Amino acid sequence: MINILCKIFTNKMLMSAAGSWLIAQILKTIIRLLVHHEFSLKQLFSDGGMPSGHSATVMALTTSALILHGADSPFFAISGVLAIIVMNDAAGVRREAGKHAERINELFDTLF
Repeated sequence: MINILCKIFTNKMLMSAAGSWLIAQILKTIIRLLVHHEFSLKQLFSDGGMPSGHSATVMALTTSALILHGADSPFFAISGVLAIIVMNDAAGVRREAGKHAERINELFDTLF
């Protein structure tokens, strides 16, 4: 069991991805504090907002795979495809949420 934990915590690709997620979440919390003057520990573990924890995670994983294993490795191929899917999906969700917000605001203005 200890051996497995040691292997997990010495996995460079995994630690790079986890570290990037953590940095993105900390930055998001600091930005919220600076812009809105409110501190929220919940922000550390929430989805959404910028910088994107999802995008930071998959890009760190992909970059690590490229550096450690090369452009022709299956690790880079798999993580690169995953990164494209995750970031494309995140952009689509944000785009649709923006459209919904516009429509809701229009409806609100019409009713009130």
